[in-house]
Amino acid sequence: MSEYIVIRDTRLNGNLPGSFVRWWHDLNVITTSATSPLQAVFNGITQIHRQKGRLHTIFLLCHGFAGSSPNRQMSGDFGGQGLQLAREGVLHSNVVDWTQIQNKAANIVVYACAASNTESGNELTTEDGRYLMGALAIHANANVYAGDRIQWYLPSTFDFGRWEGNLLKFSPSGTAPMRVSRAPVEFNQLNSIL
Repeated sequence: MSEYIVIRDTRLNGNLPGSFVRWWHDLNVITTSATSPLQAVFNGITQIHRQKGRLHTIFLLCHGFAGSSPNRQMSGDFGGQGLQLAREGVLHSNVVDWTQIQNKAANIVVYACAASNTESGNELTTEDGRYLMGALAIHANANVYAGDRIQWYLPSTFDFGRWEGNLLKFSPSGTAPMRVSRAPVEFNQLNSIL
């Protein structure tokens, strides 16, 4: 189990680093956009899984729906409403679709703003990022790693640097998330691994 997949939504500004060209054959990249169906992502993951077996990590590089809280009627470092990935996004209403890749990867690392954010009063609403990331872990049967604050990166190199806020690990067992200092593999480590 040493394969990695990068799922990159083109609405996230920037280009993958030039060094990707050097080790492209060892890295599987699925590009998606506002017009690409999420089903294409699942099909791509399934095809790579058939060829390579269980994957080590899937990286999701996309925007999180963040920056305001409709429930609280205010702007801020809020999120938890979902991921802007493919046409449909990853939302509370469709997270169950990730059962299509169940058992295909050990880890999913989410590089998106405030994906695991849940502000007080937003529990069990469509702004409950902890619930959403926990559901993603359960449906994909993978550990999910996601930050609870707006994340910053350098678009010229896709360098995400350190995690802003807390990085939470969600287990497929459905237990409470744990705060961790890093994911098992960080996106900026891929160049040295592959």
